[in-house]
Amino acid sequence: MIRLAAVLALTGTAAGACPMSLGIYTEPSSGFELRFRVPAPWEQVGMIDHALELGLPDGRVLWGEISQNMGVSRTEGRLYAGCPKHSQDGPVPEDVLAGCLAWEGVVYALDGGKIAPVPFADEGAPPSLVLADFGRQLRYSVMEGPEVEIWDQLDLTGCAE
Repeated sequence: MIRLAAVLALTGTAAGACPMSLGIYTEPSSGFELRFRVPAPWEQVGMIDHALELGLPDGRVLWGEISQNMGVSRTEGRLYAGCPKHSQDGPVPEDVLAGCLAWEGVVYALDGGKIAPVPFADEGAPPSLVLADFGRQLRYSVMEGPEVEIWDQLDLTGCAE
């Protein structure tokens, strides 16, 4: 799933040098690969700080975002399946997006056993992320049942070039 040409080895200083906007995280049981990127200008609506793509083992790709909430509430993430990111008329209407929602939940960074907020795009990517209820929601929204074991913790496995 991870393309070797597009990934830096995560040893020593390379792991600490990877900015959040280039982090690649993998869920070890299922092989799901979550890639971060800086949102395009038209994706930066509201408090969206990160754009995401989740690669599934069967080749499908979900897209989504993480929104920062000015430190008042928790960082929230969303992933969509089967929806366009943008239409010719502008942003996709909320009611259309709601029908494509595959996962929504709080996202935490996990570093040295401590939970913290997700870093901003230019800050260092943490060793792990915890996406609340990620496994259960995806199991029933995109996997159509419990045949695939999916957990809520993803580990930093690469850094896009």
